[in-house]
Amino acid sequence: MMRPTMGGRPSAPPRDYFRKPGREASRFPFGRRESRYFFSARYALAAGIRALGLQSGDTVLLPAYTCGVEIDPFLYHGIQPRFYRVRENLQTDVEDLRGRLTEDVKAVLVTHFLGFPQPVEKIRGICDGKKAFLLEDCAHALLSSCNARDLGTFGDISIFSLLKTLPVPNGGILVLNNESVSCQCGHRMPSPFGALYYLADLWRQKTNSEGSLSVLFQKLASAAMWRGMNAVKLGIAAVRKVTGKMGGALIRPDSFAFAPEIMEWGLSPASINLVNNTDLAMVKETRRHNFTHLLGRLLSSECREELDLPFKTLPDGVCPLFFPLLTKGKGERDYLYQSLKEEGITTHPWWPGFHPAVPWKEFPEAVSLKERLFGIPVHQDITPEQLERVVPELEKRCRELRRGHV
Repeated sequence: MMRPTMGGRPSAPPRDYFRKPGREASRFPFGRRESRYFFSARYALAAGIRALGLQSGDTVLLPAYTCGVEIDPFLYHGIQPRFYRVRENLQTDVEDLRGRLTEDVKAVLVTHFLGFPQPVEKIRGICDGKKAFLLEDCAHALLSSCNARDLGTFGDISIFSLLKTLPVPNGGILVLNNESVSCQCGHRMPSPFGALYYLADLWRQKTNSEGSLSVLFQKLASAAMWRGMNAVKLGIAAVRKVTGKMGGALIRPDSFAFAPEIMEWGLSPASINLVNNTDLAMVKETRRHNFTHLLGRLLSSECREELDLPFKTLPDGVCPLFFPLLTKGKGERDYLYQSLKEEGITTHPWWPGFHPAVPWKEFPEAVSLKERLFGIPVHQDITPEQLERVVPELEKRCRELRRGHV
């Protein structure tokens, strides 16, 4: 028998990647004439930059709290990024943005962090007044809406990352809301090896609440598959090093690298099938239900002394990426991540890296978020019963933090 585990990402049965669906997804941003499909969101953004006509030497405004991968497409095109303030509640400081939106700024990128909407209508008005493009980063916000309007419909363009919400092996979407711009989809097929390798990684970390032999067999089989493909990966890397040929077989959609040689890659057939075989309404409903359940438990938990909650409500329309918490002391986030992982609970120490293009000393709030933001999964594989296991484990660690045993 095996111990129940809670994976950090959702998974899906292998058949859903290969079974031809009887329908096509129509929920925004799928099935729209203005949507274009790419290997991942950063390449969708790179295509959007070209579509808008932004050129080398232009200046854009980006949020200071950033993963970093969204900066690289601008740098690749020779575009100069500047940054505006994001508060520790993950909301844009609109007045700071307004003050930095000078006449030489051609575009503003706004990010809907963790699926929660920014004041995008207000920002849209500011951009219109300055004749600047609005780029809407919905990488976290697939299926989210604000005031009954889908996020991703406010900007001149918007970009989505499918693999943050769905168990696809690759997938990014560029939405062209500005009718004066045009762009083609990625037209090259992604590496089948890369797609299968990523799926093997998802399957081996699958959430399970059972201790049955069948679940144990599935986990062992997927782990063996992943180890075998990892050995092949090392062989490919060795050959590539000797021959000097780059290729794209080893590129993962969730890496931090920007690889110009795959900018024209589109979606794999496995990703297309998975999207069309998925009940997207169920995905959103489950994530919201799990978030609300965990919120209620943590609001009354003893963890409140050691952990801050950036969001104390779940607004209508939000499809949350995960449940965010803010640790207080140095090193606490890493301790929580490692100790919970030992108990079979995978969490998210979110965005730890510091991109060199950001003047971090000017943005202490962004630095604080980089060092403190910690996420509990609420994805569609997870049940409220599994979340019940998380809360006492968190409380146990919080007691240890309180006693200074870390």
